[in-house]
Amino acid sequence: MKRLIAGIVLIAAGFLGGLLAQPQPFGGPGGFRVPPFAFGEVAQVQGNTIIVESRFGDRTFTRTVVVNNQTQVQRSQEGTKADIKANAYALVIGQPDPQSGWLRADTVIVMPNLPRQAGMAVGRIYDVRQQGNQFGINVPITVNPNAQIYKMVPIKVADIKQGERITVQGRNDEATGNLIAETILVGEMPRLGPGGFGGFGGPRGMGDRPRGFRNPDGGQSSSPRSN
Repeated sequence: MKRLIAGIVLIAAGFLGGLLAQPQPFGGPGGFRVPPFAFGEVAQVQGNTIIVESRFGDRTFTRTVVVNNQTQVQRSQEGTKADIKANAYALVIGQPDPQSGWLRADTVIVMPNLPRQAGMAVGRIYDVRQQGNQFGINVPITVNPNAQIYKMVPIKVADIKQGERITVQGRNDEATGNLIAETILVGEMPRLGPGGFGGFGGPRGMGDRPRGFRNPDGGQSSSPRSN
């Protein structure tokens, strides 16, 4: 029997496609701006520095990633329906059922918090407030029997091993060409569309429903949030 899951929001976030590059001049004649992300295999981990290596054909590119106290580090691993629990967050990919209006999930990624990257929400609007300045979205979901389920687990930099797949999003240090990591995702991620998505993570509490917002079942939320 299919398990039915009611969600308040459908979130999709991640990196744009691109290539790793050796540090190059930032802008200027003949130069280009290195993208603020990296993906590939971990070549080396030393303290707060990670060397990421990526191969394209017969060429190998490397990028130096620097981790600080604000960096969110998570591992993607296989999950089960038992990992789908209330108050967690989920990224859901599937096809809408035109008859029932439910989303039939092919891929579910359970996250402890919302991603930092730009998100997208799709669903039925409810509880419109302040002339449309605030509202809620409800997304009823049914998980297909063969759906892929993943979960994000917080880890430490010391847990990252050589040879593991890694995706890093952050900001470029223009003085050194290094990538200052904001979000690190270790492990394989499902392909969520053309180019793929990845790099989830973010501070706890982001996206909590404002206090007093009504749930779709008529109850009220007690989650605080500053406007």
